[in-house]
Amino acid sequence: MKFSTLRQATRFFSAPASIVPVLLGTALAARGYGGASHGTFHALDFVLVLLGGILAHLGANVLNDYFDFVKGVDTKPEHGSGVLTSGLMTTREALTFGLLLLGGAALCGLFLLHSHSAVVLPLALAGLACAVLYPAFLKKYALGDLLIILAFGLGLTLGAYGVQAGPLMPSQWLLVSLYAVPVSLLVDAILHANNLRDAPDDRAAHVRTLATLLSPHAGQLLQQVLLFGPLAFIVAGVLTRILPVWSLGTLLSLPLFLKAYRTGSVPGTAQTHLIFGLLYVGSLLLRPISL
Repeated sequence: MKFSTLRQATRFFSAPASIVPVLLGTALAARGYGGASHGTFHALDFVLVLLGGILAHLGANVLNDYFDFVKGVDTKPEHGSGVLTSGLMTTREALTFGLLLLGGAALCGLFLLHSHSAVVLPLALAGLACAVLYPAFLKKYALGDLLIILAFGLGLTLGAYGVQAGPLMPSQWLLVSLYAVPVSLLVDAILHANNLRDAPDDRAAHVRTLATLLSPHAGQLLQQVLLFGPLAFIVAGVLTRILPVWSLGTLLSLPLFLKAYRTGSVPGTAQTHLIFGLLYVGSLLLRPISL
């Protein structure tokens, strides 16, 4: 099978949704944010978390396509990744590929489990449950947005932070979750952009998402909140000295936000998430100067 087909099946353009949270959690731990007594960084642990997060994400994408196709939700060539609806991959191949990707993620988790079981085990189990149960059972209850925020925005950030900083106190979980708010909103913006695009077909297939439950106007309003909420968070965070002044550099990505909202492009929203995320992480790695 062609590599281009495998790449298409994973919807690799969405990879920033798993890359950025891992970078964020690692940066927070390295600079001693979130209540950590001192900054810590372990290169091998970082690589394993990053690789595991990406593999789990891509595997979940493939399984999502598989279940949507076998349930008759995806019927047109443009639905999902397009590899199943266009006949580029069989259902058996898609299922096998998705499970192999999740197996690779599980292997990364096993390497981390020995020394970081208190952090890795609960988050890995929760992530696996989201990857499998959402497309198989939970999608019809319109829980996609909540699960995406929990798994990608919070789960990966907390996991990457905890692997570096060690077992977390409840106050640390809350603080790190607070820093993860911007990327959590943006990762859901990627999903919601996809759901807005597919809303007519999803309604016909009786698939429930926020985009199908809300009116078109309300759906667009929610997308505005998801897209521009992170920038408002940055400004408020700097003014309240939660974030360093360097975080205002994320405002340089404003043209990408405007374009993503204007076009409704799913890849464009993912690109916005990546650029904003890199600027945000970079600002936290700099010396934490506040206004």
